[in-house]
Amino acid sequence: MTAAISRLPAAIAIAALCASPALAQRGRGAGGDANTAAAAAKPTPRAPDGHPDLSGVWGGAAETVKAIDPGQSTRILFPVRTGPDDKRIFDEMDRAAKERQAAEPNKPPYKPELLGKVQLLSDKRQFNDPSFYCKPLGVPRIGPPNQIVQAPTLVVLLYQGRNTFRTVPTDDRAHNPDADWTWNGDSVGRWDGDTLVIDTTKLVDESWLGADGWFHSNKAHVVERLTRKGDALTWAATVEDPVVFTKTWEMTPRTLRLNPNPKVLLEEDPPCLEQDGPHIVTDDHH
Repeated sequence: MTAAISRLPAAIAIAALCASPALAQRGRGAGGDANTAAAAAKPTPRAPDGHPDLSGVWGGAAETVKAIDPGQSTRILFPVRTGPDDKRIFDEMDRAAKERQAAEPNKPPYKPELLGKVQLLSDKRQFNDPSFYCKPLGVPRIGPPNQIVQAPTLVVLLYQGRNTFRTVPTDDRAHNPDADWTWNGDSVGRWDGDTLVIDTTKLVDESWLGADGWFHSNKAHVVERLTRKGDALTWAATVEDPVVFTKTWEMTPRTLRLNPNPKVLLEEDPPCLEQDGPHIVTDDHH
């Protein structure tokens, strides 16, 4: 949800913005694992070229996995004037956010000398997080696609959150040496058995890997893997960045189920209009 909201009750605000990523990754409701296993047990449709057909809208009505990154969920438009209740809400949100950060089991492996910068960016992310200011999430923070359109030599990835799309050629071409650095980078795809491998370079260093100050350099190299089994799609990604990491970071995979409605369409999101930045005077955030 990209539209800004003026005020939220504490319980709603905390649940929307400070949910544990680990819980969000499992947040498909009771029976979610069983439903995913049942979806994966179905026959895997294949395209005429023999590769798995990844086409479809991914994320059924019960899916809640897109709330993994707080930067992708509801943002609060902080009021200029706050009362005692507002202070209590923000204090509680800060506490919940710190608990979420501490409980995150899979943090990027930053070099020791850069951990202070990560913490500073996180503490001041209401000033630093590009997502807060309506900039693109970028790869891989944007996560798995919400819809895939597959052609013989091209795959189109569509994302609900920011009206974003990516075109990934699968005709064995190399990276374009003249490509510009962009938020989604220069991507090329290839098939590794039944898995689509997407290799991305040329990512601007302005984007983040996550909402907790997880920055990267322009040397970041992202490899995503999309694997369909039955009606379940698993997205996995690794990030290499020799400038800021001590080793390759393997992100936590996410599995989504195919939306069973054959007529479902992605809806246009409301525009993200950032009007809050100039009025922020405290460190209250999240």
